[in-house]
This record gives sequence, structure tokens and C-alpha cells, in this order.
Amino acid sequence: MKKKIMSVVLAGTMAASVVAAGAVAVSADDTKAIGGFGALGEYKPSQPDKLKYQHLLFAMPNAWQNETTKDPKCGGVAGIYWWAGIDKPDDVAGGHGWPGYIAPAVAEEGVTNLFGINAPAYMNGENYNTGQIVWNNYIDGGTETDKTKNPFYDAAAQSNNSQAQLMSRHEKNARFDYVFRYGYQKLFEKYYPDGKEELDKIDIKADSKTYWERMNKLAAKFLGNEWEKISADDKELQVEYALDEMEAEDDFEDTLKELFGEKYSKNFFNENSVESPESSEYYGLAFHFDEMVYVVDFDVKKISKNELSGKLGFAGEFYFYYGGGEYGTWPTKELNEQMKTELGEENVVSGNFTTGAYVTKTMEEIMKEYEEYHKDDPTTAPVTTTPPTTAGKTDATSATSKTSSSSTTANSSNSAVATGQVSLVVILMVAIVAGIGVATFSRKKSSK
Repeated sequence: MKKKIMSVVLAGTMAASVVAAGAVAVSADDTKAIGGFGALGEYKPSQPDKLKYQHLLFAMPNAWQNETTKDPKCGGVAGIYWWAGIDKPDDVAGGHGWPGYIAPAVAEEGVTNLFGINAPAYMNGENYNTGQIVWNNYIDGGTETDKTKNPFYDAAAQSNNSQAQLMSRHEKNARFDYVFRYGYQKLFEKYYPDGKEELDKIDIKADSKTYWERMNKLAAKFLGNEWEKISADDKELQVEYALDEMEAEDDFEDTLKELFGEKYSKNFFNENSVESPESSEYYGLAFHFDEMVYVVDFDVKKISKNELSGKLGFAGEFYFYYGGGEYGTWPTKELNEQMKTELGEENVVSGNFTTGAYVTKTMEEIMKEYEEYHKDDPTTAPVTTTPPTTAGKTDATSATSKTSSSSTTANSSNSAVATGQVSLVVILMVAIVAGIGVATFSRKKSSK
């Protein structure tokens, strides 16, 4: 059975960012770093002939743009940073690599806030990809909050950590779950016509546990497996095993094109076909983020604050991009509109990042909304100058009482707001804790 290596960078980087923030506090009294413009410039791949890339798009909100970002030295660009993977900015910079690489503006008529970069992508089961990324406006805000000393502090803005590897049903992302349900149902409809009567009885809007249990039972019949004799772990993966058989059909790629459209069908693939001796996890039908656009979420409940720097970290999501600033949760605009009727508008995301609040709302307005939402929060304990001794899986640098995490697992809620100078202590602590995270928080492995 084909196997996979799945990045466990998420847990490691989440823990690493917590320790990094704590370690910065140790030296903050001695060295209050003044920020500045990014120094790395455009990304130059170290292994251009070996690696696979995905073109990641970013819609920068107007609130992130200001006189500093428009300075000719900055060049009106966005920034992208990644914690781990090949060519990570800290390695290239020989230390402090924030705010990462330039993401140049993407030329599109009528669109002035779209940026993009070719970043290392998931390939051949090898962990070269970026795993988790942080979008920013290419300004290092530093740690000095005295505005007379640091003109960059207020100008800097960034997202929280965001998933950049791949998306599958196992990520339990509420925004895209129906996309995978639809995909599997259509694949079974084509490759298992004998199961049509049972398939028609499976409600695509059923709760997750019921839906996938019924689909896995259907898949077991397709495979000729006796449900009562299947192990508990394998019962959860019958649809993935069935997908292996479907992928072997000559017209599988054409079928994906029929289901998901010309532009984004290339993003969808059977992740099971990625082989690695180090893991036996199955993620089945998946898509990567090539030519998808990251859109910032202004929901105040999903904005978090770093108690050390005082800066806000924004949640967000990659969406399929239709052009002209329009985006949605389905690979084609036509499917997106169709699913609003079939699933209900509350289950389908659509929007345009060239209009409305995305281009009119200011950072001052966002900060005011954030403070209003948190005005009744209990007073938080003073930030200690001693780094945390342990970094648990759910640790966060934000100490607010109301949740600031996204409703999906695709975004980290740790609000790892980067700061200016980072000492050798920080680098060592990040490396150690990230290693512990990789060893401790790898997902459960299941083999057929």
C-alpha cells in the first residue's frame, strides 16, 4: 500500500513560536530592537531544478497598507515568511529572517492589492515545502513601541501561521468539507455504479460522523471488504483505499477535470499515491494551494494579540480565485453559486477583496473593534521575563480570555507575531522545541 510523509511542522512551529516570544522577553529590557524594511528581497530557490513550486496569492487588505509600505525603499510589495522547510528565511539570512521574502504585486486589470510568490510545494513525500506560512506587509515592526524611536512599529502588519501544504477531509476544515464530500460522491457515482442506490441515500449535509461512516461502508463494499472484519482504524479509511483503485483508471484525471473545472483540477490529487517509508498516513483526495488566494478575516473573534509586542495577528484562509478580486470555497464560480442553493449560503464562502471593508477599513478601526470586544476581559497576568519551561500543543502567545482561534484547523491561533532582533538563545530554543514538537505531535499512523 502506498504511503505518505505528512509534515508535522505545525506542532513544532507552534511550540517554537511560543518559546521564541518568551525568549524575546528575556532580552527586551536590554535590547529593544528597532524594525525596518525587509532585507532578503525576492526569493531565489536554492534547488530550482529539483523542487516543485506552487504560486501562492495574497490579497493584502487596505488596513495593512500605509505611507511606510508605499515608500520606494519598500516598493509596494507584500512579504511571506515560513518557519521550516527548505530556504526558510532565517537560514538564508543567517539569523533573523523576518519578514521573509518579497511577494511582488500580481498584474491584473482593476486589481491593485494582489501579490504572489512561487514557494516550495509538497512533493514526492519529502518535506521540502513551507508547511506553515505567515503573510505580512514586508515591514519588520521591531519590539520598540516608542513611536518617537520606532516609526515602523505601527506600520507593520501580519497574519497568524497558516497552513500551506495541502487540504484534505482529515484537516476537518469546515469551509472545505463539502468540497471533499462532493468529490467522493461523484467519484463513487462514476466508478461504482452498482452502489448508486445506497449512495443516493447518503445525505451530503449529514453530520460528519454519520456521513463518513456511511461513505466508508459503501467504500468497503466497493473493495469487497467485510465491514465486521475491518479494524477500527481501517474503517475510517475505506474511502481512501477505494480512491487508490479509482486512481488506477485511465480517465481519472479527466474525471477530476469534469468535477472541479479546468483551472483547479490540477490542484486535486490522490494524496495516497505519495510514497514514503516514514509514514503510513492516508489523506486521500486532497488539493494544494497553487494559484489560490489568501484572504484575511476581519472577524474580531479571530484576531489575536501578542502580549509581548502588542501587535495584532490576523486569521485567514486560502480560497479558489476566480479573477477580478472574486473568490470562494469551490473551484469554479459556477459551482460556488450552485452550492449556495444546494447547501445553503451559510455553508459557502464568497467575496471580493477589491470592494467593501477589505479596501476601506483602517487599522485604527480594527484596533478599536478589537479593544471593544475585549473590554470586559479579566486583567491578564503580567508577562514574565522568564521563558516558559514547557510548550504544550495548545500554548499561545496571546493571553486574552476570549478565543482568538479560527474555526478551522488550517490556521494556527498562536498569533506568532514576529519581532525585531532575535538572540542566539531564541534560535536555539526554537530549534529544540520544534524538534520536540515533531517527535511528540505527529499524527496517529494507520496502515491498510
